Amino acid sequence: MLPDNVFIGEYTDKDKRTGVSVLYFEGGAGAGIYKYGSATSTRQIDSLEASHTVSRIDALTLAGGSAFGLDACCGVMQWLKEHGKGADVRGIKIPIVPGAVIFDLRFSAGITPDCTMGYLACNALSKDVHEGSCGAGTGATVGKINGMESAMKAGAGSAYLMLTSGTLVWVYVVVNAFGDVVDKDRRIIAGARKEKTSQEFLDTSKFIRGAIKDSNVKPVSENTTLCVVVTDAYFDKSSLITIAKMASAGIARALSPAGASFDGDVVFAVSTGNKNEFIDVIGDVSAQLVEDAIKSAVITGDGFGILPSYGDIWAGKKI
Repeated sequence: MLPDNVFIGEYTDKDKRTGVSVLYFEGGAGAGIYKYGSATSTRQIDSLEASHTVSRIDALTLAGGSAFGLDACCGVMQWLKEHGKGADVRGIKIPIVPGAVIFDLRFSAGITPDCTMGYLACNALSKDVHEGSCGAGTGATVGKINGMESAMKAGAGSAYLMLTSGTLVWVYVVVNAFGDVVDKDRRIIAGARKEKTSQEFLDTSKFIRGAIKDSNVKPVSENTTLCVVVTDAYFDKSSLITIAKMASAGIARALSPAGASFDGDVVFAVSTGNKNEFIDVIGDVSAQLVEDAIKSAVITGDGFGILPSYGDIWAGKKI
């Protein structure tokens, strides 16, 4: 369930295993950001800082392709320009489109999201939310401590909650984590496997703590979990930054380890309406929904016959 003025569009290249997701906010929306990881790759996020004079955005672009994928933002801007959308600067409409990317270059097949893909994602804008290996989640993977060959497939996921007050909170994530994905009991449900042909989990956290003999940890700077929290309550930019920070707790609950020095995790928080709501309620609910959305992203992921998915690992098993 999306807020009334929120639309999502995707471009998915299953053959090349990469893609773009665009969130469009009709009429603009307030937004803030919290950078949870230390290896982020982004575009125009300065407009989301509390001190910046820009008070609204038109869309968010999430893409594969690492830094190359930031080119998808230009296609989103072009589409918005053609449709007369953007901030009015003395009669000139300038679309405000922050973006962030994941590193999927070792799973994708050579091409990276570009301006055309961003434009085509906008052409597909609708109220339909897709999960798994689609859009920016097409090439997403998890559990890469021993390289891609023993990793697992992930993707995009979502979750929402309608509060008793009538306020809606919706979360969209793209999960491309270095670590493992765990459930509420801290049981690994997707992540690094002991070897290429194994279905037994390595347990990344134990491995890097040296609990397994001959542990040889090499930083893997190819990881990012992107999160977008959207509510139809009203918050100013400073409050949205706080909500984004609170929402990042969901990353810590769902990933093990989380927020590593080579993770590029980013949390966006967006306000689309004018309802009054208590900031800490939205922040706490957002963290729960981020956790749920991350789990959904791996449950629905498709490995394209290259890497095992959640369904491949857990098929026929009691979970």
